[in-house]
Amino acid sequence: MSFLIFGHRGSPKRFPENTVASFEEALRAGADGFETDLRLLHDQTPILFHDDELNEREIESLSADAFSPLTRVRDLGQFAGRATMILEVKRSKWEHVLCSEVSAWPNIVVASFDHTLIAELARRRVDFPLGLTVFGAIADAADYAKRLNATWFFPAWRYVTRDLADDLHAHDVKVVPWTPNRERDWDRLRDFACDGVITDYPAEAVAWRRRLHTF
Repeated sequence: MSFLIFGHRGSPKRFPENTVASFEEALRAGADGFETDLRLLHDQTPILFHDDELNEREIESLSADAFSPLTRVRDLGQFAGRATMILEVKRSKWEHVLCSEVSAWPNIVVASFDHTLIAELARRRVDFPLGLTVFGAIADAADYAKRLNATWFFPAWRYVTRDLADDLHAHDVKVVPWTPNRERDWDRLRDFACDGVITDYPAEAVAWRRRLHTF
């Protein structure tokens, strides 16, 4: 399909987010892949977790034994080759661990709100594609993405315009907005020529896409 559907942290309305069950549900529904959140604990354990804190303690100050259950980054290995995985790294400064964990997997995109991480990975000339996760508007977004060697752009969906998508495409950068969750929003972003969406409702988005191809 030319319009890609990614589950936001899997299929979070049906299973707990950032878990193997949630990822499996998104793929079972027909999604092309999923987005998930990567963090590094104090004991150097790479995990899948979104929030900054657990029980009012900073995630990066904790060890693996503070979590029950715990989904580790290595648990994603079972999806390598089965789906496209958008790996959103929540903080920089663990590039060496990241590269050792994920660099051998096919069909991944490493993205972050922390663009210093993306700049460092670009400097290291990693083999996997890089993406910029963005909230709000960025002036000259396409030029900015190219300076950082990013070939994917993940904007908050409300800030997407047709001009933005066209400019990024002219620089060979894919545009995949995050968390549009209604059909009218998917319609709008498809009309803007976006390359896909990251949504909390992957099964519903796949059904919507299937209907488009029946006409």
